[in-house]
Formats: sequence, structure tokens, C-alpha cells
Amino acid sequence: MDKRVLDWLKANIGKTVSSPRKDVFDRGVKDFEIVDVDEKVKRVKIRFEERKYPALPLTFSMFDRAIEYIVENKGQWVRLGTSFNPQPNTVEGEIWRKPYPIKYKITYKVASHICDILALAGVVEYGSMKNPLTRRKVQAVKLIE
Repeated sequence: MDKRVLDWLKANIGKTVSSPRKDVFDRGVKDFEIVDVDEKVKRVKIRFEERKYPALPLTFSMFDRAIEYIVENKGQWVRLGTSFNPQPNTVEGEIWRKPYPIKYKITYKVASHICDILALAGVVEYGSMKNPLTRRKVQAVKLIE
């Protein structure tokens, strides 16, 4: 995992943070708490505000895959593509390429939460772009250079 991201996560354990998407996209995005960073198991647990239990885990490999894809597209906006059915050429699609980053053969939406943490750690910035297939304006990230 990127050292900046790991350091940011460890420094914010037990803290509730706001998603940078709230300001950029003016959306109702829930705040979340960094519950645990387990370097041995290589996973991060977060809990959304008003929730009793943590969300499904974010693995270090999910962060690695997201960063790798964003770096490959350095200087360009890349779509988050947050979906239960991840599409290619999106952060979500890269996270969920085979072999899966978790032992289960299910996918769950993680790109927006991974990118929130990357943005809070100063690795990426949020913006928007047009989806080349639908021509709709969609959420995107770009590496901060």
C-alpha cells in the first residue's frame, strides 16, 4: 500500500471524516469512521455514520489496484464507475478484475470509498468527465502531480 495512504489511515483511526465528494459533487454522501487498519491481514475497516457495524472490508490490494490504474492514466481523469456490476476502464472495474482482491466471489461497491481515502490522503483529486458510452457527466479522479 502507498505509504501516504497507510500513514493517513493510521493517523485517522477512530476519527470520523467527511467525503470530499460532498463538496465537489454536492451529493448527500455519508461521513465515515476509520475503525481499524490491520497491517497483518492487510485490510481497512470503515463504518458509515449512523451504522452499528463496519462496512465490508477494504483490502490493501483494492487500494493498490486503484492507485495502479490511476497512475497508468496519469494526467487524465478516470471514471469511478461505482457499481455492483463493474465496467472495464473504471476504478471499480480495475479493483474487481480477476483474481478478486478478496476470497469471496462477490463484488460490492468500493471505488468511491477507496477514492475518498486517496483524496483525503492527498493522492488524487475529484472532478468529472463524460462517460464515453453514455455521454453523461460522471464522477472521476485524477492523480495529483
